[in-house]
Amino acid sequence: MAKAKTDEIREKVTRLTDDAKTKLGDVSADVRKGAERASDEIRKGYERAYSAAREGYGDASKNLRKGYKKVRKDFDSLSSDVNDYVQDNPGKSILIAAGVGFLLGLLFRGGGDRE
Repeated sequence: MAKAKTDEIREKVTRLTDDAKTKLGDVSADVRKGAERASDEIRKGYERAYSAAREGYGDASKNLRKGYKKVRKDFDSLSSDVNDYVQDNPGKSILIAAGVGFLLGLLFRGGGDRE
Protein backbone atom coordinates (compact mmCIF):
# COMPACT_ATOMS: atom_id res chain seq x y z
CA MET A 1 0.00 0.00 0.00
CA ALA A 2 2.82 2.42 0.84
CA LYS A 3 4.46 1.64 -2.50
CA ALA A 4 1.18 2.36 -4.32
CA LYS A 5 0.82 5.68 -2.46
CA THR A 6 4.42 6.59 -3.28
CA ASP A 7 3.91 5.75 -6.96
CA GLU A 8 0.71 7.82 -6.99
CA ILE A 9 2.53 10.80 -5.44
CA ARG A 10 5.43 10.37 -7.87
CA GLU A 11 2.96 10.39 -10.83
CA LYS A 12 1.24 13.53 -9.51
CA VAL A 13 4.60 15.27 -9.00
CA THR A 14 5.71 14.23 -12.52
CA ARG A 15 2.42 15.43 -14.02
CA LEU A 16 2.62 18.73 -12.12
CA THR A 17 6.26 19.18 -13.16
CA ASP A 18 5.38 18.51 -16.80
CA ASP A 19 2.47 20.96 -16.59
CA ALA A 20 4.76 23.56 -15.02
CA LYS A 21 7.36 23.05 -17.78
CA THR A 22 4.70 23.44 -20.46
CA LYS A 23 3.27 26.59 -18.87
CA LEU A 24 6.76 28.00 -18.37
CA GLY A 25 7.52 27.33 -22.03
CA ASP A 26 4.29 29.08 -23.03
CA VAL A 27 5.05 32.06 -20.81
CA SER A 28 8.59 32.19 -22.16
CA ALA A 29 7.28 32.22 -25.74
CA ASP A 30 4.79 34.97 -24.87
CA VAL A 31 7.52 37.07 -23.26
CA ARG A 32 9.77 36.58 -26.29
CA LYS A 33 6.94 37.63 -28.66
CA GLY A 34 6.20 40.65 -26.47
CA ALA A 35 9.85 41.65 -26.47
CA GLU A 36 10.01 41.31 -30.26
CA ARG A 37 6.88 43.46 -30.66
CA ALA A 38 8.28 46.06 -28.28
CA SER A 39 11.57 46.06 -30.17
CA ASP A 40 9.72 46.55 -33.46
CA GLU A 41 7.69 49.41 -32.01
CA ILE A 42 10.80 51.08 -30.63
CA ARG A 43 12.54 50.74 -34.00
CA LYS A 44 9.51 52.21 -35.81
CA GLY A 45 9.34 55.06 -33.32
CA TYR A 46 13.04 55.76 -33.80
CA GLU A 47 12.62 55.77 -37.57
CA ARG A 48 9.67 58.20 -37.35
CA ALA A 49 11.59 60.50 -35.00
CA TYR A 50 14.69 60.36 -37.21
CA SER A 51 12.65 61.16 -40.30
CA ALA A 52 10.91 64.07 -38.56
CA ALA A 53 14.25 65.41 -37.31
CA ARG A 54 15.78 65.24 -40.79
CA GLU A 55 12.76 67.01 -42.25
CA GLY A 56 12.91 69.68 -39.56
CA TYR A 57 16.64 70.13 -40.14
CA GLY A 58 16.06 70.48 -43.88
CA ASP A 59 13.34 73.09 -43.35
CA ALA A 60 15.44 75.02 -40.85
CA SER A 61 18.45 74.92 -43.15
CA LYS A 62 16.39 76.16 -46.11
CA ASN A 63 14.89 78.98 -44.03
CA LEU A 64 18.31 79.95 -42.71
CA ARG A 65 19.69 80.17 -46.26
CA LYS A 66 16.72 82.33 -47.30
CA GLY A 67 17.22 84.59 -44.30
CA TYR A 68 20.95 84.90 -44.98
CA LYS A 69 20.33 85.81 -48.61
CA LYS A 70 17.76 88.44 -47.58
CA VAL A 71 20.05 89.97 -44.95
CA ARG A 72 22.95 89.93 -47.40
CA LYS A 73 20.81 91.67 -50.06
CA ASP A 74 19.57 94.25 -47.52
CA PHE A 75 23.13 94.87 -46.29
CA ASP A 76 24.41 95.29 -49.84
CA SER A 77 21.60 97.76 -50.53
CA LEU A 78 22.34 99.69 -47.32
CA SER A 79 26.05 99.71 -48.10
CA SER A 80 25.34 101.08 -51.56
CA ASP A 81 23.04 103.77 -50.11
CA VAL A 82 25.68 104.81 -47.55
CA ASN A 83 28.36 105.01 -50.26
CA ASP A 84 26.08 107.17 -52.42
CA TYR A 85 25.29 109.45 -49.46
CA VAL A 86 28.97 109.83 -48.56
CA GLN A 87 29.86 110.68 -52.17
CA ASP A 88 27.02 113.20 -52.41
CA ASN A 89 27.62 114.76 -48.93
CA PRO A 90 31.29 114.39 -47.94
CA GLY A 91 31.26 117.25 -45.37
CA LYS A 92 28.17 116.01 -43.54
CA SER A 93 29.56 112.47 -43.62
CA ILE A 94 32.77 113.55 -41.90
CA LEU A 95 30.85 115.47 -39.22
CA ILE A 96 28.49 112.51 -38.62
CA ALA A 97 31.43 110.09 -38.36
CA ALA A 98 33.22 112.40 -35.92
CA GLY A 99 30.07 112.71 -33.78
CA VAL A 100 29.53 108.96 -33.72
CA GLY A 101 33.17 108.41 -32.85
CA PHE A 102 32.95 110.94 -30.01
CA LEU A 103 29.81 109.29 -28.59
CA LEU A 104 31.35 105.81 -28.82
CA GLY A 105 34.46 107.15 -27.10
CA LEU A 106 32.34 108.47 -24.24
CA LEU A 107 30.48 105.17 -23.92
CA PHE A 108 33.52 102.92 -24.01
CA ARG A 109 36.20 104.97 -22.32
CA GLY A 110 38.00 103.39 -19.40
CA GLY A 111 36.81 103.77 -15.83
CA GLY A 112 40.09 105.39 -14.72
CA ASP A 113 38.71 108.95 -15.00
CA ARG A 114 35.68 108.18 -12.86
CA GLU A 115 35.86 108.32 -9.11
